[in-house]
Amino acid sequence: MQLLIVVLQKNSAEFGVTIAAIPVVLALLILCGVALQKEIKWIMSISLVMMLAALSYLYKLVRFYEPSSRAQYETTRATLTTFTIVAFLLLFATFAVGIRCFADFDKGLMSAKVNATPVRPKLSEPAMSQRQSSYTAGAPVAPRISIE
Repeated sequence: MQLLIVVLQKNSAEFGVTIAAIPVVLALLILCGVALQKEIKWIMSISLVMMLAALSYLYKLVRFYEPSSRAQYETTRATLTTFTIVAFLLLFATFAVGIRCFADFDKGLMSAKVNATPVRPKLSEPAMSQRQSSYTAGAPVAPRISIE
């Protein structure tokens, strides 16, 4: 979105590509979520390919420092450079997680998620034959006297 504001020539192809990138990224995130939830390989494959294509958007970083467009980005170069690098790293991390999730498809995760109810693991406790206290490191405790 920041890059859209900086593009000064509204009749250029760069402006159109930058506008088109916003809904494409939103569709990418939604498709990736659906593909992961339902383990649909072809949608996940398309999502991963789209992520690779989005990684090529790093060319904008080069444009900030090219002599022909250096003056255009003079006031915003540092901010946009930081934004572009952080966005690139986040997208790369998302791609790596997507690859990892794709590798886990067809390993029984979907059936475990859809059909099973959550079960809390039971902690194994040692059998207590006598009344014991945790304050005395498990030593037997004398019977209590009750006043009635």
